Amino acid sequence: MLIYSMGVSVDGFIADREGAFGWTVPDEELFGFHLARVRELGCHLCGRGIVDELRMFRHPVVVGGGTPFLPPVTEDVPLDLIETRTFGSRVIYERYRRARDQPD
Repeated sequence: MLIYSMGVSVDGFIADREGAFGWTVPDEELFGFHLARVRELGCHLCGRGIVDELRMFRHPVVVGGGTPFLPPVTEDVPLDLIETRTFGSRVIYERYRRARDQPD
């Protein structure tokens, strides 16, 4: 399974207009959560490829532009929300899986 995970602003950016992402610095609780997820990984893949899950850590900030979390797409990609969690720092963890076709 290929997972894409990143800290993201409410308006969908992983870095602001100047390329900064200091607003994504995790507190102790969020950092511990990140470490637990990383321990579950079997390998790390860099590059393009089909993503099975999106895991975003939505920070309570609007940056108004910068590097987008997702590239432009040419068709809809249906997703199922499979997990959420709100941290004390007000960061919201959202975990989505590509929706599978349901049998008739």
